[in-house]
Amino acid sequence: MYWLVKQDKKKYVWGLVVITAIAVLGIVVSQRASRIAVQNYKQHQIDAREIEKENSLDSLKNL
Repeated sequence: MYWLVKQDKKKYVWGLVVITAIAVLGIVVSQRASRIAVQNYKQHQIDAREIEKENSLDSLKNL
């Protein structure tokens, strides 16, 4: 690594900037995807409870 820095410092700095930007972008996208996944899971639970309630009410009507 030191040899590369010694050879061309401008390329090293640009490489470091690009890798840092990609890492930050990856973290931001990952956090957003996780947040959306949690929201979808919570909504799925709510929908499942509503469907279960409707099914139990329907079964009571059929008795």
